Amino acid sequence: MLTVDEDDEEEVRENTEAGEYDLNPDEVWWRDRIQILNDHGYQLRPRLRPGWEPSWKDTNTHPLMCEDALIGFGSLDKTVDAVRVRDRKDVRILKTRRYSRERAIFEHLVDAQRSAKEDQHIIQILDTFEDAREPDLVFMVMPLMIPAWSTRDFLGTIADLLDMFQQILEGLSFIHSKNIAHRGHWLTIMLDAPSMFPRGFHPTDYTRDRSGVGLIKYIPRYKASGHVRYYFSDFEYSLRIERDPKRIVGLWYPGGSDAVAPEWTDRVIYDPFPADVFVVGKVFKTIYLSYYKNVNFLLPFVEAMTAEKPEDRPTAADALKQLQTIITSQSYFSLRHRLVKRDSKSSWFVVLQNIVLQTIGILLEATFKPVKVAFRIASLTINAMRKLVDSKKKSD
Repeated sequence: MLTVDEDDEEEVRENTEAGEYDLNPDEVWWRDRIQILNDHGYQLRPRLRPGWEPSWKDTNTHPLMCEDALIGFGSLDKTVDAVRVRDRKDVRILKTRRYSRERAIFEHLVDAQRSAKEDQHIIQILDTFEDAREPDLVFMVMPLMIPAWSTRDFLGTIADLLDMFQQILEGLSFIHSKNIAHRGHWLTIMLDAPSMFPRGFHPTDYTRDRSGVGLIKYIPRYKASGHVRYYFSDFEYSLRIERDPKRIVGLWYPGGSDAVAPEWTDRVIYDPFPADVFVVGKVFKTIYLSYYKNVNFLLPFVEAMTAEKPEDRPTAADALKQLQTIITSQSYFSLRHRLVKRDSKSSWFVVLQNIVLQTIGILLEATFKPVKVAFRIASLTINAMRKLVDSKKKSD
């Protein structure tokens, strides 16, 4: 365990007394509502409980080795992590206005996903509760997941990257199919992959494991034994809009988005659906394609998504189809090439592994191509015979 020596002990004490580790205003808001959460069956971390005292106080333990020294930042103005008391499940609780557009859209998409009877990449709502002590608010409970942006280095192969892109476009296509423009943060797309994190992850510091003390331990995605799913989890800036182009209305700048679409800078009236495609394409390009150097075959696809003119971009559904075509055009072995970072020199093992996989793929393709052709000819012949028989039956 990391401890402080006599020289540092006084500094840690002074920093603690000076308020360096005090609760920030968002944490204070949630602490002051702890009874509401407790009454509905949810428990906050020790740091957010009334009367909290730093666990390292009057000890020689360094705050870095204490879970309750981790300060919550980012989305705590809207959400907080908690534990569901009855089964100790980790959850995240969202607060929003009872009659907000955000709540209506979120619940509509969850209901539509349930009706579809298949996962459409909308995060599940586990519970919803209101309380007279906060008459203007509703609390919506979701599973605790790790943000996708924090797991970029956990991808291992080209197949991992392509599957992530595909899942995100599946989710966006579903959202658009319900006449809803997302207009939101890439930062709020979540990853659900328990088997990738054998020691879990801390809800406010994604470099730590669930204890908040040890560093996060991860299993590369391609080695994960369980499901790996991506989810849209935030709809604060989303809008439900009639898809008839004649009824597209002027919309304000969506401050929650991560990238600026060209149409936001030179006019007020715009179609938010192509703008969503631009934002997702921009994220693909700047976060991933600029990070890995052996995925340049995706550049034309991403360039189309980020075309200057909205009318030149594919719809989310068309972008999904294009990506699926790209995936099917890749060989089994090329999909399993290890991703290579642009700013690093690949180890000889990774280079050799990729060369071997590519060579094996070429040899297998050359070996089995005549067989494929033979099967194709046989299939065409059988289909032709069936048509002749059907035609003969009809004429009789």
